Amino acid sequence: MKTRNLSIGIFGGLFDPPHIGHLIVNEWLLDEFSLDRIIFIPAFNPPHKHMYSPFEHRYRMTEIAIKGNKRFFISGIEKDIKGRSYTYKVIKALKKSDKIYQQAILYLIIGADQWNEIRHWKKPEVIFNETRVIVLPRPNFEIKKIRPYYNKILLSNAPLIDLSSTLLRERIKRGLGIEYLTVPGVVEYIKKNKFYS
Repeated sequence: MKTRNLSIGIFGGLFDPPHIGHLIVNEWLLDEFSLDRIIFIPAFNPPHKHMYSPFEHRYRMTEIAIKGNKRFFISGIEKDIKGRSYTYKVIKALKKSDKIYQQAILYLIIGADQWNEIRHWKKPEVIFNETRVIVLPRPNFEIKKIRPYYNKILLSNAPLIDLSSTLLRERIKRGLGIEYLTVPGVVEYIKKNKFYS
């Protein structure tokens, strides 16, 4: 009897630090698109960001954040990519790393802000050939009808959550609490390592 191919979401980001917004929207997507699992991929050498915490700490915080959800996984695949970790390279590396990804239906999860810049991404045609692209709504971002890809995207109805890692870092810098904005384990990890203060 032939087994069904898995539906796997790919969710990349700096996760500096991960917050409840990341968890809420991905929990929503599991059901909205009948995904079997979602892989959180912390960025190692992203093309458009230059100031960020060490990869090992961001990886560990993400690991702590998703612990307990059996359908959330983490991958450090970007660490093995030479040069800038462009999305098309990440997808190729993921498929090369394990047969499960070669056989799965892959869904790339991006925000409306990222989608609106898709023309400036490296090799978007590879991304659309290798994955189905889910676009999340974002506060203050209209989803543009960018050709030739607009008809290929899947628009999510996930709730709008106006929360960012930048906000958490700024609150910590100002001596304000971040309880309930991320999971308790991440709060403890940040305090223990004296991050962002």
